[in-house]
Amino acid sequence: MRQTNSMNNETNIMSDENILIVKARFKSAGMNLYGQVLIIFNNQKLFESYNAVVSTYSDAYDLELHTSWDRYEEFIADLKWKGHFNTSMTTSLINQFKELSSDNGAMTRFFSSVNNYDYDNLDILLYDLINRIFHEKNLTLESVIQEITPAEFYEVKERRSKPLDKSAGGKGLSDKLGLGKDAVILTLKPLLAPVKGTPIYALKIGDIIMSKVLPNSEKQNHYIDILGLREENQIRPVPAEVIDIKAGTGKNDPIEILTKLGDDIYGKIIEDEKQVKLRIYNPAVDGYIAGGTPFQKTNKTNKAKTLLDDGAIPFGLSRGTITILLLFMAIMIMFTVLIFLSW
Repeated sequence: MRQTNSMNNETNIMSDENILIVKARFKSAGMNLYGQVLIIFNNQKLFESYNAVVSTYSDAYDLELHTSWDRYEEFIADLKWKGHFNTSMTTSLINQFKELSSDNGAMTRFFSSVNNYDYDNLDILLYDLINRIFHEKNLTLESVIQEITPAEFYEVKERRSKPLDKSAGGKGLSDKLGLGKDAVILTLKPLLAPVKGTPIYALKIGDIIMSKVLPNSEKQNHYIDILGLREENQIRPVPAEVIDIKAGTGKNDPIEILTKLGDDIYGKIIEDEKQVKLRIYNPAVDGYIAGGTPFQKTNKTNKAKTLLDDGAIPFGLSRGTITILLLFMAIMIMFTVLIFLSW
C-alpha cells in the first residue's frame, strides 16, 4: 500500500494544511479480544484526539475501515455507552497513546509514517502499542489513513454542537416533541441497578432516574460543565425526569426515553436491552447536585421535611442523641450540686 515518490511529495504538501486520521481495527482470536483505534492529527503534527476500545464482543471488529471518521468515533463511543468493552484493557491502551503523545521522538516517527502513507511502519508502531497490552503473537491488525480538510473536520464538529437534532422534513427533534425553541437535547447513559432497580419496561412518565451525560462531543462536554458534573477523574451522575417513552413494536426495536435535566436542557436515552433495571433517584442517597434541576431542589426540601417527620433533628442530631446529651447534663448538674452541699 505504499505510494509513489511523486504521490508522497504531493501528500506532504497537502498534509501541511489537512488533517490526517488513522483508523485501525484489531483482533486476537486466541484471547477473544477485539478492538478499534481512532487517532486524529491536527496540522501542527500533534494529536488532535485519540480514542480506542477493547472488547470481548466480536461485533467490535465488524466496523469496516472505509467508514467515515465521525461514524468511527460514534461507534467507539456507542460501544462504551452500552458497556460492551473491557475497562482495564481499554484504559491501558489509551494510556499507551497518552504516553506516546509526550514522547517527541516517538511522535515524530508516528506522524512521519502517517504523513508519508507508510503503512508498513505504521502497522509496526500500532502493533507494538497494542501488543504491550495483549501480549499476543497472533494479533491481526488492519489500518487505513484518511485525509480531510480542516473545513470538513470542523463542519462535523459544528453540526454535532448544534442545540437541535435535525430530522427529516427540516424540523428539529425539539420541534417534534413540542419543546422550546432554545431546547438542547443531550445523549445520556442510564445508571443500572440490577437488584433493586426499576425494570425499563415498568418505567413511567414522571419517574426520576439517575443518568450520566456522555462526554462524546464538544456540545456534551459544554453542558457537563454547565451542570457542574465534571470532577477530576469522572463525571458525576445527574437525576433526569422522564417526560416521554417510546417503545418500538418490533422485537429488536430500542426503547427511547426523553428526560428533563433543567430549563431547556433535555436528555435522550436509547436502550436496546429491554430487561435492564434502572436506578431511580433517591434524595437520601444521591442528595442535591449543584447546578441541578428544579425538581432536585424540591427533593432536597422534601428530604429535610421527611427527616423532621421521621423524628430526626436537622444538622445530623437524632432525638436519641439529644436525649443522651440531656441526661448527661442532668447528671453533671446533680454532681455539681452534691459537691456544693458537701462544703
